[in-house]
Amino acid sequence: GKFSSPLFGDKPAEAPRRSMLRALPLLLALPRAASSLCVTPLRTSPKWIGAPLLRRAGTATLSIAELEQRERAGEIVAGVGEGRELPSLSGINTLPAPLQALTVVAISAAIGGLTVALAGPVFDAARGSGLWQLSRPTWPLLGFIYLAAGVAHFTEAEGFENITPPNGTWGFWYTPFSPRANVYWTGVVEIFGGAWMLFGAGAALAGIALPSSLGPVTSDAALTLFLLTVLVTPANLYALTHNAKFPLTVETPVIGHAVRLLFQPVLLAMFWEMAQPTLFDAKANLGLL
Repeated sequence: GKFSSPLFGDKPAEAPRRSMLRALPLLLALPRAASSLCVTPLRTSPKWIGAPLLRRAGTATLSIAELEQRERAGEIVAGVGEGRELPSLSGINTLPAPLQALTVVAISAAIGGLTVALAGPVFDAARGSGLWQLSRPTWPLLGFIYLAAGVAHFTEAEGFENITPPNGTWGFWYTPFSPRANVYWTGVVEIFGGAWMLFGAGAALAGIALPSSLGPVTSDAALTLFLLTVLVTPANLYALTHNAKFPLTVETPVIGHAVRLLFQPVLLAMFWEMAQPTLFDAKANLGLL
């Protein structure tokens, strides 16, 4: 029942901690708070209307040929806005909606399977090795990446919005908020999770004992970022299936999207490993120990 390290500085689990439970209402309120920032309604995703090569853009039905004609006229840009409905480099968005959905579900299942494999047998085999001892204490540095990415959600909101799947994508995607609202609230959580992780790790490095009421700070942040990474993975899928650009002027090849998706289970497994003290507390709170 103890979780401690020179970097994390997590305390022994003497009693179930409820810091994450107390924070849940705030986290659940973030999406709705962010949605209030969006005063301009945004376009929803063009939806399939029957024939494989016909989609709905606004109130008009546009064929692929018409979209390509608009691209040649300079009215739209491939991978940006309505240009995301042009045939992507992967070709996935040219498939009928059921096949698009099946492809997305299959890729998501593969990411989940790789995450389980890494967080389980792979990490168990590596645990205690020289490489593990060398790399494991550096994992909280991911907080810098997420903190910077969270800030970018506000400074580069248009680019992040471009890779956020609108409602109707793949024939099934839906969220109650606009793409811009989703960009904002995920940015807030990234900033919080990254900063909280750095706070916990930094305090341990400085030899500062944090109040026990805060719980396992680094671990709580890791679970927050684990859940957030799961929630934003569809943006990476959308970039692959619809060639959505970010930055708006850069076209990423299919292999680039594939590499980015392959890195998702690595991040998820690392956060899951760091979140073990918080998960232990949760099991204790629920009477599962």
